[in-house]
Amino acid sequence: MPLIGIDRRLRNIKRIRQILVVFAKYGFKNIIDKIPVAKRIIPHKIQARFLKESSAERLRLALEELGPTFVKFGQLLSVRADILPQSFIYELSKLQNEVAPLPFEIIEKIVENELKLPIKTLFNFFDHTPDASASLAQVHKAITKDGNAVVVKVQRPNIKQIIDTDLSIMETLAGWAEREIKEARQYELLSKVEELGKNLKSELNFINEGRAVDRFRVNFKDDESILIPKVYWSLSTSKVLTLEYIDGMKITDPSIPEKTGISQTEIVEKGADFVFKQIFVYRFFHADPHPGNILVTSRGKILLLDFGLTGTLNDEMIDILSQLALAGFNRDVDRIIDMFIELGMVREKVDISNLKSALMAFIDKYYGISLERIEMKDIVDEVFEISRKYRLKFPRDLLLLGKTLSTLEGITHQLDPEFNAAQRLKPYVKQLAERKYKPEELLKTGRKIFMEYITLFKKLPGDLIPTLRKIREGRLKVEFEHKGLENLISQAERSTNRLSFSLIIAALIVGSALIIQTSRFLILGILGFVIAGIFGIGLVIAMLRARKI
Repeated sequence: MPLIGIDRRLRNIKRIRQILVVFAKYGFKNIIDKIPVAKRIIPHKIQARFLKESSAERLRLALEELGPTFVKFGQLLSVRADILPQSFIYELSKLQNEVAPLPFEIIEKIVENELKLPIKTLFNFFDHTPDASASLAQVHKAITKDGNAVVVKVQRPNIKQIIDTDLSIMETLAGWAEREIKEARQYELLSKVEELGKNLKSELNFINEGRAVDRFRVNFKDDESILIPKVYWSLSTSKVLTLEYIDGMKITDPSIPEKTGISQTEIVEKGADFVFKQIFVYRFFHADPHPGNILVTSRGKILLLDFGLTGTLNDEMIDILSQLALAGFNRDVDRIIDMFIELGMVREKVDISNLKSALMAFIDKYYGISLERIEMKDIVDEVFEISRKYRLKFPRDLLLLGKTLSTLEGITHQLDPEFNAAQRLKPYVKQLAERKYKPEELLKTGRKIFMEYITLFKKLPGDLIPTLRKIREGRLKVEFEHKGLENLISQAERSTNRLSFSLIIAALIVGSALIIQTSRFLILGILGFVIAGIFGIGLVIAMLRARKI
């Protein structure tokens, strides 16, 4: 067992060295050199490459070379427009998951191990050539025994162990960086790695993705313009996901109007309504709506794919968005700041006055402008620019929402430059505001408040009676904890000691004077004066050393 542990540590060190060498090779050695431990691991002379490319491009290339965990980390950062400039967001959004496909024999073995039957017993046909090969999984077309066309998503072997190892190494590297580099602490790299770990663990369990697909199917079951694939649960596990196959074209395909008979504008309107319904009606949305995930069928229906990344807006989040919008319309910056603080978005040492000025300038820029002249992407970009400058901490789902709206507007502008997403969004926002004051919503809110008070009154006697009993019996104790008063207490003690010492000296002087007046104990009186003088000089010296007289 100890030998296995040593072997694992050696492999980790080897992988750490590989990671550092790759970053150094892509021109980031100056950052590595700031970390003494990391600097000692890599060779002194490494030929940097791609120096003509921007830092953002070189970062993307390095992450792609390092494999699935780092690609996923880059994709996680690609939605963090609150901490990264747009140049990095743009490059990281281009990260590709495509890798060399695995031999069919390996895929066949995984499917049979997971579904507990031979692949020929499970399917009439299973394509040996993958339809897509990504870093976490490989996708194959197949036909079930019932004759249904499906796609089978199969998780790559040992990918969980690879990711666990890389996550552990990333935590080590993030810890080194945060200890040695100030900028790394500002980006909170450790927390980002932890967030990545949670996302990857969820994504590696295909049951979660299947449930998301089912939820979308339920939400849009009555919408004739939308298609969501069916999940074949009897052919699915945590490592194998079988979905209905539906043929379609990328929403950006210029031949769609000719093949479907539907205009580009109508397709754009359908796509925008589809996304807005997800967000504002069902509050559960696809958080990666790039053109490869939104298809159009030959009948002009919108088809959604790849449900690995989703966002949720609960009642509280919707209420927060409504209040922020209302405060913006009323130019109430103080209310916006208060809400940011309540949400824990404002970090320590943030200049509130400057943040307030930045928010007021942002509101004034768009105040009174008609929706036809406003682009959502510009608003989202400026909000995140303020966020980066003042290091605001946005909730995950709000970040995903911002990315989704920006991506949507980018697609709509590509397809129809005249289309105004903000104008199309207006009725949904209005419906959201009206919904809040509908009788059923007010009743729901009232019921929630009533139940909270019921719970409070149920718990109150149990909490209050022991306290009242202690007061009645005189056993109530109140503990105070002071902070920062140690110096004050110490100074008070020194002052008291000096005062007491001064009184003793004064008493010696007065006593000695009285003794000398009697002329009977002259020597004793003179001795008292000498002692008082010595004490007095000592007290003056002590006060001078303390620079306080």
